[in-house]
Amino acid sequence: MAQKVTRLTVAGKIEPEVNRYYAKIAGRYTAAGIIALVIFLLYVGSVIVFASDSITTENLSYLVRDFGTAADDTTRDFSRIVYNGSSATSFAWFRGGLAVCSPDSYRYFDKNGLSVAADPLNFADPVMVPGEKYMLIYDMGGTGWAVYNQLTRIVSREADERIIAADIASDGSVVMVTRSRDTRYVVSLYNAAFNRTMLSYKDSYVLAAAISGDGEQFLVASASPSTTDFDCEIELIRRGEDTPLARDVLSHTMPLMARATEEGFVILCDTAVLYYDEYGVRQNSVSLSGMTLKYADIASGRVALAGQVNALGSEHRILVLDDAGSPLCDQTLHQRVAGVSMGRNIADALCYVRSADTVLRIGPDGTETAYTPENGEIIGLVPLTSGALVCQKSAAWQIFTGSPDS
Repeated sequence: MAQKVTRLTVAGKIEPEVNRYYAKIAGRYTAAGIIALVIFLLYVGSVIVFASDSITTENLSYLVRDFGTAADDTTRDFSRIVYNGSSATSFAWFRGGLAVCSPDSYRYFDKNGLSVAADPLNFADPVMVPGEKYMLIYDMGGTGWAVYNQLTRIVSREADERIIAADIASDGSVVMVTRSRDTRYVVSLYNAAFNRTMLSYKDSYVLAAAISGDGEQFLVASASPSTTDFDCEIELIRRGEDTPLARDVLSHTMPLMARATEEGFVILCDTAVLYYDEYGVRQNSVSLSGMTLKYADIASGRVALAGQVNALGSEHRILVLDDAGSPLCDQTLHQRVAGVSMGRNIADALCYVRSADTVLRIGPDGTETAYTPENGEIIGLVPLTSGALVCQKSAAWQIFTGSPDS
C-alpha cells in the first residue's frame, strides 16, 4: 500500500529572528564609520586648500620612500663591508648600518655588508650629519646639499651661497649657515618639506649651529670681534621668532662645534665645553685649560676629547664627559693620536682612540684594549652598540665584539 504524503502550505515568508540589541549596536557602528569618513574627507580637503604649497611630487615621493625604514639597532655582528674608498672617505653610523661618503659618491650598507643605497656626488668636501631618521650631506665651502633615508636620496638642493655649517632634526627640519655677500653670514631654517621658512642675518662669524630634535628651535654659535680677541656669542632662536630666546657671551673663546641633546645643547669651544638647557640657560662649563684640543666627538650629549699636552705631540690627554659635564674618564696617553670617537654604549666603551695603525678602546672602568690590523692604514672608526667598525680604504669590519676585558 502506497504511503500518503501530506504537504503543508505556508502562507507568506518566514521572517528570521532579529536580536534588537545587536542590531542597534551595528547601526551605531555604521553611523560612526560614516562620520569618520566624512571627517577624513573634510581633513583631506582642508589640507589641500590650506597647505597646498607643501604638497609636491617630491614630498609625496619622500613619504612613500620612508615607509618600512625602521632602524635596526640590535647588537648582531656586522659582516665585512667592502667598498671603493680613498683617504678622503668618511664614515658614519646611520640607522643600524654604515654610511660611506667620498667626494664622488655616497653609499649605505646594512649589517650584512649589502649595498642598500648608492648615489653619485660632486662635492669637493662632503660632510655627513647623521640624524635619528635622516642623513644630511652638504658640501663644506660649496653650495650642494642632500638628504637621505636608508633607501635612497630624498631631496637634493643648491644653496644660494657657500655652506659653512648645517644640522638636521628628527622630523627633517634643517638649519643651514651660508656665507653672504651682503652680510657676513645667513642662517636659514627649512621645514620638514624642505621649504625655507626663516632667515636670520648675522654680522658675526657663525661657526656652528644645531637644531633641536623637534625642529622648533635652533642654536647659533658665533665668534664676535672684541677689542683684542674674539668673544663667543651663543643665541637660541625659536622657529618663527625674530628675537632670540636667549643670548650668552663668553670672552676670549672660539666656538668649534654644537650639538642638540635631549636636555638642550652642547657647545664645544677651544677653551671649554658649555652645556645649555632647552631655554638657552647655561647649566655647566668645563674648562679645557692645560691641553691643546686636537680631536673631539659628541654623541647623545656626551663628549670625548683628545688634547695635546706637550710640544712634541707624543702625549695626549683623553677626557670623556657625560651629558651634564661630569668626567667619565680623564687620563694621559703617551702616544700620538689621529682621532677620538665617543662610544655609543658607555657600558661597552667610553671612547675609542685612533692612531694610524692602532685602535684603543677605553672601557667603562678605564681599562685599555688595543687592536692593530695586519696591514693597511686606519682611516676611520665607527662606534657601535657593541664594539666598533674599523675602516680602511677598501673595507670595514667589526672589532672588540667581546667585553672590554676580553
